[in-house]
Amino acid sequence: MPSPRSSGNGMFYFIIGAVFAGAVAFGIYYFAEGPGSSDNIEISIGEDGIRIND
Repeated sequence: MPSPRSSGNGMFYFIIGAVFAGAVAFGIYYFAEGPGSSDNIEISIGEDGIRIND
């Protein structure tokens, strides 16, 4: 018969794995399709200096 302590460890590892998987999924979403990918910034360097257009 398994001790109650060993079943608690399984639940702990499950929660840690779920948090880790959620963080990885959020990171992939944020860098691939998130709000940072739709920005169009243009940087021009010329005789008049540096210009940044949003």
